[in-house]
Amino acid sequence: MDRKARRKYIEQVVNDRKIETQEELLKFLTEAGFETTQATISRDIHALNIVKANDGDGHTHYVQLHVTPEHNFERLYQGIHDNVRTIETVQFMNVIKTALNSSYATILAGMFDELDIPEVVGTLAGNDTLIIISKDNDDAKMVYDLIIQHMHS
Repeated sequence: MDRKARRKYIEQVVNDRKIETQEELLKFLTEAGFETTQATISRDIHALNIVKANDGDGHTHYVQLHVTPEHNFERLYQGIHDNVRTIETVQFMNVIKTALNSSYATILAGMFDELDIPEVVGTLAGNDTLIIISKDNDDAKMVYDLIIQHMHS
């Protein structure tokens, strides 16, 4: 079966079940007749915008970030308001802390990436920390101001 069919199946499984590991996903794919490897699944997960999220009970599972083609700044602003705890600027970078162990830093990074904001060169995200890299200190200040404005709005 081809890549398109495999990815469609991965989307379906991730959206229908709480898949906690790539091994578990591989098992579902094999049972459905897809011959694939761990490395391929890893690439598929990345291509499909699938990330690990915490369910609040100490378990993590895969969820798909739904990328909307239009520039949805309202979603970003709401995400900042609901989840950003602190922000600190270090030269041309902003270090943002989100709710502890929420995996929200990854989701927020995805939002910044998809909006293609000119002052954002790139993002790096961990579990609850997001680093937004800008070209220079002035661009970093603009990103800082945007986030501060929506943290408490």
